[in-house]
Amino acid sequence: MTVAARQSALGPAFEAELERVDAIADRTFAGWHAPGLTYGIVRDGELIHSRGIGTLRVGEDATPTPSSVFRIASMTKSFTAATVLLLRDEGRLNLDDEAATHVPELASVQLPTADSPPITIRHLLTMTAGFPTDDPWGDRQQGLDLASFSELLRGGLSFAWAPGTRFEYSNLGYGILGRLITNVAGREYREVVRERLLRPLGMTSSGYLEDEIEPARLARGYVWRDGSFLDEPMDGYGALASMGGMFTTVEDLTRWVAGFQDAWPPRDEPEGGHPLSRASRREMQQPTVPADLRLTAASTDAIPDVESLHYSFGLFQIDDVRFGRVIGHAGGYPGFGSHMRWHPASGLGVIALANGRYTPTTLLAKELLG
Repeated sequence: MTVAARQSALGPAFEAELERVDAIADRTFAGWHAPGLTYGIVRDGELIHSRGIGTLRVGEDATPTPSSVFRIASMTKSFTAATVLLLRDEGRLNLDDEAATHVPELASVQLPTADSPPITIRHLLTMTAGFPTDDPWGDRQQGLDLASFSELLRGGLSFAWAPGTRFEYSNLGYGILGRLITNVAGREYREVVRERLLRPLGMTSSGYLEDEIEPARLARGYVWRDGSFLDEPMDGYGALASMGGMFTTVEDLTRWVAGFQDAWPPRDEPEGGHPLSRASRREMQQPTVPADLRLTAASTDAIPDVESLHYSFGLFQIDDVRFGRVIGHAGGYPGFGSHMRWHPASGLGVIALANGRYTPTTLLAKELLG
C-alpha cells in the first residue's frame, strides 16, 4: 500500500490532521535558513505520510522525498548502541566490563580522582564516563584516522566528573564505542553495522560513506551566511563515524523506528526478523540516567509544562506531563539537522531531516507529534 493509500484508509478526520501537520511544517520551514526539509509521520511502524519542501541542492530542482539521503549526525548513536547490545547478547562482552579490556589505549588514561571507578562500557553507552560536553570538538573530528584516534586516547583524556556520577553529553564516548565494536567484532565498525543491522532491516539507502550514495538522491549540506547559502564540506568518516557519520532516509528510518515500536508490549510470540531482540530494543528505551528537567515552551504561569529527560543507550527518554513518555534523538552537524521521536503509547512517530547547519528539527518534531 502506498503512503497516499494508507492516508486515505485512515479517514477524513486523520487526513484533516495531516493537513494541519503540513501547515505547521510550512510555517516552521519558512523561518529556517535551510534549503530543504523532508519529514514523515509513522504510525505503528508504517510511514503514513511524508513530504518534502525546498531542495536537496541549491540551484537545482531537486525536491526532497522520503528516499532522499541526509546525514543524521548524532542519531547515529542509536545504531552504535544497538550494535554493542548485539555483541552483548552474543556473549562477546558485558556492559559492566572495563572499557579498557576491549580498547587497550584506555588503560593509560588517568582518572580524575584516586577513588574513581574504571570506565565501563555501560558508562560509555549512558554518557556517564565523566567526559565533558564536546559538541564543537566532535564536529571537527569526523575525519580523524585510526592511528590519530589511538594517539589521542593514549595521550590522556579530560574529565568533568568521576565516572558513574552523572550524565554529560559526550561524542567521545561513542567514538570509543566504535573502536570497541571494531576490536570485539574483528571487523571495521561501519562494516559491522552494515552487515548486522542495516542489511537485515532492509535499510539499503543507509551507510557511512558519501560515495555509496546515488548523487541524485543526496542532500548537500549548507550554511546561511551574508544572505546566501554556502556549501558545507562533506568531511571524511574515519575513526569516529560511530558518533555521527551515518547517512540515511525517512524511508529507512521508518524501519528503524518501527523496530522500537514493535518491541512493545512484552509478549510470547516469536521474535520475528529483527536482528536485535525485543528485550534489548526495550532496554534501549528505558530511562537509565537523569539528563535534564525543564519547563517547555508550552508552559504558562498557571499551567507549568514540565518534561524530564533521561538517557539510556543511544536514545533519550522524555517524560512530558501532557503526553507521557516520548523516545528519540536529534542530530546536528555543519550542514544538517535531524530528529526522530516516537510516542510508544499511541504508536505515532515523527522523522525530520534538513540540510541547513544545525537546523532545529527538534522543535518541528515536537510540534508535529504534539
